[in-house]
Amino acid sequence: MEGKYDMHKETGERPEQFIRELFFDLQTVDGVKPLEIWSGFREPDDPLEKASLVKNLYKIALPLANERCAGRPFDAHAARAYMTVAGMMKHFGADSGGELFRRFPDPPTGAEEQKELYQVVKAKGAEVAAQVETPEDDGKEHPLNLDTGLFPDGLFDFREMRVVDNELPFIIFTDKEYRVIHGLAIVYGWLIDLEALFLQTLSENGVGAEILEEYRQFSARVHQENPLLMQGRKMGSQELVEYIRVKLQYQDYLDLFEKVYRWFEIAREKYVG
Repeated sequence: MEGKYDMHKETGERPEQFIRELFFDLQTVDGVKPLEIWSGFREPDDPLEKASLVKNLYKIALPLANERCAGRPFDAHAARAYMTVAGMMKHFGADSGGELFRRFPDPPTGAEEQKELYQVVKAKGAEVAAQVETPEDDGKEHPLNLDTGLFPDGLFDFREMRVVDNELPFIIFTDKEYRVIHGLAIVYGWLIDLEALFLQTLSENGVGAEILEEYRQFSARVHQENPLLMQGRKMGSQELVEYIRVKLQYQDYLDLFEKVYRWFEIAREKYVG
């Protein structure tokens, strides 16, 4: 196939609907969509394609950053995820007709093509994640404290959470395990302030202020009902960790994070349908 592949025109998405779906899709670390990555690099001047691209790159970068930063402050997780995405953007975006499109000249609509493209991009992400140095990256394990990236029982460690990605074999979860694991992943995004990283990356890559502001306004609206935030007020990483610790003294952590997932699904149904 030659020429532009306009995914959003094909699906008939309106910008408002697109941003709503983008908001909810960003907060789940599974479900990378290789075709959106291909389209995003193919159409570097399309802001909606760019937003979809960056969303998918963060889905790839987050588990990589999480595994390399176990036991370190959440700021280190955030910095590594942000720098990993920047590295992938620079590598694959340096030449719009280069490496990626020599290998995938047409939209990868087949299952095998999509898997291969995903593996190519993830391999580059792993390479970048291993090389970047974060401000807190002193090579030492940090003692547990309110800043730490690892809770005593392994919460927010993706290796323990077994978050499924695009190339792992199918794993059977109970319904409750599925809800808890994805609730944990959603909260991890809050702890590293994923939305701020995402919007910063979009801004640095030419996505206009109008789209960013619409995303911020919708996010603020949805988070007014967030069960772990106080009346929609955004908390910093340390404050949110402390708040979760207090909650866990009175509530089983399985129930706490299942509640987050249920809120997420109810909100998605309410705003997206």
